[in-house]
Parts: sequence; structure tokens; C-alpha cells
Amino acid sequence: MTARRSALLAGSALALLSLVSSAVPVATAQDATPVAEEAATARPVHIHSGSCAELGDVVAPLTDLAAPAGEGAGQADSAIQAESSVTNVPLTLEAILGANYAINAHLSAEEIGTYIACGDIGGAVEANGALIIGLAEDSDSGYTGIAYLAPGADGASTDVSVFIAPVIGAAG
Repeated sequence: MTARRSALLAGSALALLSLVSSAVPVATAQDATPVAEEAATARPVHIHSGSCAELGDVVAPLTDLAAPAGEGAGQADSAIQAESSVTNVPLTLEAILGANYAINAHLSAEEIGTYIACGDIGGAVEANGALIIGLAEDSDSGYTGIAYLAPGADGASTDVSVFIAPVIGAAG
């Protein structure tokens, strides 16, 4: 990974962490229907057993990734649009970290076998009990992202927020 790409991913992670950390408490799976100039295809995303190198079965389906609905604001013409998913899964973060799991994003429900971004779940857990992982580009999709996993308010679940965006400077 180049230093520039590492810096971009780290900057993106901090910006998204700020957004997630300051958000209102996370609700369970949301109904995200994208409404943009052209309706974007929802992208399935799951927690799988195994690793990105060898994905296993789906352990927990997550809310489909989708672009935000609504009118553009700020520098909408030049901002890089990100897609997001927020889901509460009925597994503790401790249980998720106790086995090999990965978060994998798919191109669409119709092309479920085409993977666009994936990240193995693991790493340093923050003081607040949360974990942030990177999602690497897969299949030359032009997308990378991050996932933010935090203990659920009930103590028996995990709030999983996934964000993907086009790779800066990628063709297409």
C-alpha cells in the first residue's frame, strides 16, 4: 500500500469515525432507499466466516450499502459520494473477534458473486470498545472503505457501520 493511499485511508477513517461517534444512537437495520439523480443499485454487504482470502458462509447479513437520499448540499457537484450501511447484529464484538470473520461488499444482489470491497475483522480495539477496519478494493471495483464496529447499547450485540467510496483517481 502506498504512503499516499495509507494517508487517504487514515484520513477517511478519522473523518468517518467523527461522523459515527457524534451520531445519534444507532438503530437496528434501516430501510435505505437511495434517491439520487439516478437511483443507485443497493449493494449487499455481509459478515462472513473466514477471511477475505477465503470467504466462508454469511454469519450476519448487514443492511445494503446505499447512497444517501435527499438533495445535495455544500459542494455537492465536486464532493465524492460515499455509500453507507448501519446495522445492529446479534453478536457481541467479543464473539466476532473470537473467530475469523470478514466484512464483504458485493456489486449488487443480481451480481452477488462480484465482490467490490472486503476487510478482515481484527486489530486494536479503541478505549471505547470500538474497532475500525479498512475494506480493500476487490475485483478492480474502484471502491474501498472502512467499517466501524461498536458494542451495542444492550451489551449483547454489535453496531456495524460500513462506508465505501470510489478510490480517488480511479478510472471510471
